[in-house]
Amino acid sequence: MRGSWDVIVAGGGLGGITAAVAAARTGVKTLLIERNTCVGGVATAGMCCSIFNCYYTAAHRPGSQGIPMEIADRLAAAMGYGRKWREHKGHIIYDLEKGKLVLQELLEQAGVELLLGVMVSDAVVEQNVLKGVIIESKSGRELLVARNVVDATGDADVAFLAGAPLHQPAELKARLHSLCFRLGNVDVNAFIDYFRRNPDEYPAMMDVEWTLEEALKQYDECGTFLFPHGGGMQMKVFQQAKADGAMPAQVGMHDTTDACQMHGMRQAGMVHVVTGYVKIDGLDAREVSQAICDGRRMAFSLAEVYRRYLPGFERSFVAGVADNLGLRATRWIDGDFVLTPGMMAAGMRCADAVGRLVPYRNVVRHPGQNAWGVQEMGADTFELPYQCLLPRMIDGLIMGAGRSISIADPWQLRVMAHTMSVGQAAGAAAAVSALTGTVLRRTENGKIQDALNKLGEKLKQ
Repeated sequence: MRGSWDVIVAGGGLGGITAAVAAARTGVKTLLIERNTCVGGVATAGMCCSIFNCYYTAAHRPGSQGIPMEIADRLAAAMGYGRKWREHKGHIIYDLEKGKLVLQELLEQAGVELLLGVMVSDAVVEQNVLKGVIIESKSGRELLVARNVVDATGDADVAFLAGAPLHQPAELKARLHSLCFRLGNVDVNAFIDYFRRNPDEYPAMMDVEWTLEEALKQYDECGTFLFPHGGGMQMKVFQQAKADGAMPAQVGMHDTTDACQMHGMRQAGMVHVVTGYVKIDGLDAREVSQAICDGRRMAFSLAEVYRRYLPGFERSFVAGVADNLGLRATRWIDGDFVLTPGMMAAGMRCADAVGRLVPYRNVVRHPGQNAWGVQEMGADTFELPYQCLLPRMIDGLIMGAGRSISIADPWQLRVMAHTMSVGQAAGAAAAVSALTGTVLRRTENGKIQDALNKLGEKLKQ
């Protein structure tokens, strides 16, 4: 037995980080455990260095606040553009290595204890109450005891081990995952100047509801540039690369190699790339392993294409391939309450609200053939019901990642800002439950809301 804590957070992605900081700031002894040797999850080890900016409604009214917005501010500050991101629609783009340190120091400053490089291997359940988890590491097999556990693994790993009822995608096509990579020594100014000279080559109204002029304004003011997902197939240079036989349609398990979302950073001379999909069971170790191996080959194959065809990439090189495959939907809980897309779109309000989020919908507005959609922000926020964070049959456990809560469609709540709001709610609730000596299901919602308001999540106005 290593020790006992009021709250243990399993999973150090953005949801888990937010949960741990929320719990610690609420005043309880908190431990965060993470399988990687850095915190951040998909946002660092998965090389997805871009937070989709769904913090604001279409009318620029704030949704997710508190720690989720603080994290965006801290990452942006490390890049030198601070809160300027709040004036733009584009993603909050940051350097991965700076991001690892920023997130680590946020946890340390909150008083969260960290255990890195450990895996949750089992759950200790007595009479349907989760008492703690068992981990495996270089130290061996150890027991960690907790009043409450936040499952922020993203894949509902703790819920699975505890025997909670779960759901998984029914169709393979719903299991779309990707492996990111980054290219260094890019002349990002030259890349952006290409679009200034050839404005028709930029696929506006894809990913973000904006024009090229708005994208360029964010680059000029913040030094970061978003090239939208699906945009590669709309560009003449990539169409020419395919016609020349230089760009493969598939590398191993990865197809859609011309999807090509890119996050450019002027300061670092770096561009991160999200392209290629694998359609696999994200819980199958063999398939995940093959997807990572093929993704590494894809990175080097596509890097040569970018060097030959994209301005500014002539002297670029593969500066890294993600350690983790980016999993979009794997499994989620069967909970006390099911959140549906209709509730989110309708701007739902609820008595047990533990978060206020901005909904979005995917609409095709680019005129190109087979164009991908733009994420249109809703006119109003919706509130997150507390009960959808709680799995049926198991007490002492609460979910801290958006895609693994009790939800009809996990794709609806998987983006970073949303999953941080879920993590903040879970961490605050777990802490209040521990402080009041009540089980999670019977913890007074008003006290949870009070704790969230102190963290900056404005539920009572």
